[in-house]
Amino acid sequence: MIPCRRRLWRLGLSILPLAGCYASARPGLAPASLPLSRFRADSSAFTTYSGIADSTRLVIRDEVRWRDYWRRIHTPFIPPPPVPEIDFAREMIVVAALGSRPSAGYDIVIQSAERDSTGIQVVLRRSNPGRGCMVGAAVTQPVDLARLGASDLPVRFAERITTASCGVP
Repeated sequence: MIPCRRRLWRLGLSILPLAGCYASARPGLAPASLPLSRFRADSSAFTTYSGIADSTRLVIRDEVRWRDYWRRIHTPFIPPPPVPEIDFAREMIVVAALGSRPSAGYDIVIQSAERDSTGIQVVLRRSNPGRGCMVGAAVTQPVDLARLGASDLPVRFAERITTASCGVP
């Protein structure tokens, strides 16, 4: 018998308080925040111009796929920067790409990650320019990257969409 259950039984309490003992004894019920390290320290995407034209959310768990996506992200740049070394026995990479957008002013940022009973949830913030916002006239493909501790758990993505207010009603 679980120690707190034994104590409650001796005290003759109803079955209702036992639920609290079981809940605290069962792992994984409450979401737990996971350490996340973005590749860029400020509050905008890793890059605004990339070679990823489609909206993409993925987790990279191996060196071959990492090199492929690094090359795809940096397609517009010659020469591309060197591929950062990742120890895939200890880390995995989360990629969030917004896809092609008709102008500047769009952004995507990996904000947080938490583990719960069904796996890992990665929270993204997606920003759109508001009506009347002055934005650059260039096609963009925002991409953000972050490191998470290696895990075989399923990963799902949740997005919070915001629109910039530029003072036009």
